[in-house]
Parts: sequence; structure tokens; C-alpha cells
Amino acid sequence: MKKLITTIALVAVSLVSFAQSDSVTVSKEVDDMTDKVSWYANVILVAANEGKTKGITIQPSIANGSSINTLIVSPVGLGNCNEDNTLIIKFVDGSKVKLSSWNKFDCEVAYFAPTSALVTKLKAVEIDKIYFQNGRTFDSGTFPVSRPRYFIQLYKGL
Repeated sequence: MKKLITTIALVAVSLVSFAQSDSVTVSKEVDDMTDKVSWYANVILVAANEGKTKGITIQPSIANGSSINTLIVSPVGLGNCNEDNTLIIKFVDGSKVKLSSWNKFDCEVAYFAPTSALVTKLKAVEIDKIYFQNGRTFDSGTFPVSRPRYFIQLYKGL
């Protein structure tokens, strides 16, 4: 049942992403009770197969409204729980950046710390496709992205 709900959510996010304009923006939110400041992108990045049965979503964790400190990756159809995951981002210029998740075990998401090499690429070069491997089950896939300019636009908004 959880897989079905997650798959439906991935499809819904994909449809909403394609229905909106191609603009990625960053919003600031202040909790009026705690005064805690949070920063959010208006959309998340989706990388999935044509049937939307396997793939990932990537939500950047934005620190102080000025940088991305973590990529939060939610796998769908790539094993139940995960650990020691691999994420490879291939850019349209043919270059690739490989990351390993820093969390050891989780049944929901995987966390990746962007390297300086990745940040440099994300700011300037469109993404071609993304590979994800679940290090626990070794389920994997290479997926096209819904918004190749996602991070270029996100960094411009920071």
C-alpha cells in the first residue's frame, strides 16, 4: 500500500511539475510562533521512467537562503529501505558527478551532501539524466529529469 501511495505521489508531482511554468523559485517562510526561518523551492526535481513506476525525487535542503547543504532523495520502486546509496548526475556536456549517501539506513529517503564540483556544475550546466542505486537491495535505474535547468534556476533564486 505504501508503494502505491508513493507511486501516486510521484505521478502527481510529475504532472504538477510539467503543468507549471519552467521557473524554479525559492521562498522564505518564518514560523510566527518560533521565529524559525525556512527556505523552500517551489517544486522538486523528478527523475523517473516513462511509466512513473521507478524513479526518484530530489528536494534540496536550503541553508540560510543562500546555499544547498543537502540533497534529499526519495526513491520510488527501487527497494523498500535503503543505505549506502549511490547517486550519479550526468550533465549535458557529458561530465558526471558521483555521490554516496551519508545516512546509513532509512526506509524513506537518502541524504547526499553536494560536493564543490557538483555545486559548480549545478549552477551552470543542464542535467541530462540521473542514476540511483539502492546500496541495500542494489535496485537501480537511470532516469531522465523533468527539469534539466532545475538547479541553474534554483541557484539564480538564492
